[in-house]
Amino acid sequence: MNKMSNELANAYPKKAFFIQMFTRDIKLVDCILDLIDNSIDGLIRVRKVPLSTISGSIFKRSSGDKKREGDLPAIDLEFDETRFEIRDNCGGIDYDFATKDAFNFGPSSRQSKKYRYLGAYGVGMKRALFKLGDHFEIQSATTENGFRVELDVAEWIARDDTLEDWKIPIKKTNPAKAASRAGTSISITRLHKEVGMRFGDTTLHNDLEKAVSRTYAFFLDKYVRVRINGVPVKPFSLPVGRPAGGKASFEKLNLDGVRVTIISTLASYADNERPKRENSGWYIVCNGRTVLGADTSDVSGWGVPPMPQWVSKYTSFVGFVFFESEDPLLLPWTTTKRNLNEESMIYQRVKNRMAVSARPVLSFLSRKYPSDSDEKPYEREVAKHVERASISTISRPGPSTFTIPPVRVRSAKTTISVQYDAERADVEKIKKALRNPRMTAREIGEYTFQYFLRNEGLR
Repeated sequence: MNKMSNELANAYPKKAFFIQMFTRDIKLVDCILDLIDNSIDGLIRVRKVPLSTISGSIFKRSSGDKKREGDLPAIDLEFDETRFEIRDNCGGIDYDFATKDAFNFGPSSRQSKKYRYLGAYGVGMKRALFKLGDHFEIQSATTENGFRVELDVAEWIARDDTLEDWKIPIKKTNPAKAASRAGTSISITRLHKEVGMRFGDTTLHNDLEKAVSRTYAFFLDKYVRVRINGVPVKPFSLPVGRPAGGKASFEKLNLDGVRVTIISTLASYADNERPKRENSGWYIVCNGRTVLGADTSDVSGWGVPPMPQWVSKYTSFVGFVFFESEDPLLLPWTTTKRNLNEESMIYQRVKNRMAVSARPVLSFLSRKYPSDSDEKPYEREVAKHVERASISTISRPGPSTFTIPPVRVRSAKTTISVQYDAERADVEKIKKALRNPRMTAREIGEYTFQYFLRNEGLR
């Protein structure tokens, strides 16, 4: 009997197809944020910044040792229609890490999760490089070693016969002469046509500045500075407040290796400034990176029972959910890190707690303008006295529920507003009869009311 020979069929991906699919659905701004993540992870990895330190700066009051701006590492972005560059002095990428892990499409099983907080999926830097252009150069140096990579993407794609062709040439270089000079620079040229057009559009600078300001609100000016074409980006000022004399809703959970903090409260604004729709809703933060900001969609539970649909009377609501884990793959973010994995079991459990946390705040806001009351609600007075707060100042050792100060004892109101419509011609007749053509409608109403009381013997 002849035995059939067993052979192996090729199943490795073709580079051109892989890169096209790999980069198709991510937005340009999200790619740039991935490159900033790469720099921040370098800072965490090389300078060994524990997650507890990042968490502490959010939830604990400042100890007064805030670094001066000039002492912070910097990330500089520069771009125009022909090129994109990102440079940092965040510590650099180790040569051994670069050869074994940094250019993998996905996290390596060897890679330590201890200092990998934002680069969760191991795809961000590579996806950004291929999305932006056809030629890139990377130079990086730590205080121990350095490397340089230069790649012509078209030539690299053309070599596609074996898995060996997927490897990227890397050259070892000298280490940085000082820790302050250790860092990474990435230069991308031969930009794709649509990318060059966007970089030449002035609106991209504004969109990117807003995204960086919100996404890294808990990193900027604490751990790192970011400049876009020479302009410093300031962290987004979170509109956190609480009723004077009251409390915010606060809860901490520990779910399968993920620490969760949920806060629901009122927004605080400067005097005479009205609440802003674009700041209202839920803020979802994973390992210090804002994944969703001011969300009022069903992604964060709005319109999904028991949460009501977001309407304008809830403009003063702000809620925060912080997910933290030393293993970033446990966090409920997508690969773009600008949205949530709604199928995550952890997020499904937290979503229910978010609704419980928000309920007393939303009930308070609903009572501010009742449709069937003749009296001015106490809640409206409370809302005028919302204190500016921070995440750290409203964090508590144990859980708390949103409360407002108790109602102040006051005299019972003895008056009520009486309103009715009258024919304009009849009003003019009364003015003529009283020989007072300057009487206002209010004065006429008061006169006729008093007239009725006197003539009916009620006064």
